[in-house]
Amino acid sequence: MSRSSALDWDDLRIALAIVESGTLSGAAAALHVSHPTLSRRLQLMEQRLGTRLFVRTPGGLRPTEAGEEVRTLALRFREEIARLERRVAGRDEGHDGPVRVTAPDAVSEYLLPGVLAAVCRAHVGLQLELHVSNDVVSLAQGDADIALRVTRAPQDTLRGREVGTVAMAVYAPRQWAGAGDASAPATALPWVGFDAGLACSAPGAWLARNVAAQDVRFRANTLLGAAQAARTGIGCAVLPCFVGGSIPELVRLGPPLDELAQPLWLLMHEDVARVPRMRRASAALAEEIGRASGLMSGLG
Repeated sequence: MSRSSALDWDDLRIALAIVESGTLSGAAAALHVSHPTLSRRLQLMEQRLGTRLFVRTPGGLRPTEAGEEVRTLALRFREEIARLERRVAGRDEGHDGPVRVTAPDAVSEYLLPGVLAAVCRAHVGLQLELHVSNDVVSLAQGDADIALRVTRAPQDTLRGREVGTVAMAVYAPRQWAGAGDASAPATALPWVGFDAGLACSAPGAWLARNVAAQDVRFRANTLLGAAQAARTGIGCAVLPCFVGGSIPELVRLGPPLDELAQPLWLLMHEDVARVPRMRRASAALAEEIGRASGLMSGLG
């Protein structure tokens, strides 16, 4: 933008961060600047434009009509910049370099350690970075290069492959072995359930159908939290087999639950998929995850 322009890309980034976080403190943390600095930048921006971009409400900062227009422009700029970065990144870097992988916490904790170690040993030139997140990290905005997602319906805007099947089963503290099975769970046993964020998920729906509400003694907001609760003896839990089967303190009650099995996808944005090192990393990850198919299916 020209020097006479009232806005530049830094201003747009600031406005967008405030909209997305809803507070100055949250935006400051996201942009790695101090709260006073961000407040001063916002004031200067509003002065140059001659209008307020945000109003303060009990729930945080809300964009004005002008603020919404700035947000729309900022989103378009961010998408265009990310698209340009994807097109030009790695054109001259060959098959080596950094690769950012994102995966949910349970996959990162119990499935990926051995996979990533094997890839690092076999492909010395790749520099892997792991971003653990249960949120859907945006590949279109360049927040990660490769995503591992357990889903039956991956985004059709992404390229990828199905690299395995994640089976789920009922696991209980080992001292309860023989107390019940998944086809007829013992109602007297306490259970670990899920809070609202996971209640509508496949395992949450299975629990609602098969376990009385009064038997759910503890609720977790992640599968990893449910696994740790079961490990400590709080109750039975519906867990991915690669999680429950990796915890010595747990024993599986019955076979995997067929209706809860879901594919594991390895996904990339189509622009990233053209980069040689991304194709190399994708192939290596898929190969090593394939070696863990028995652990994922609960049959190994």
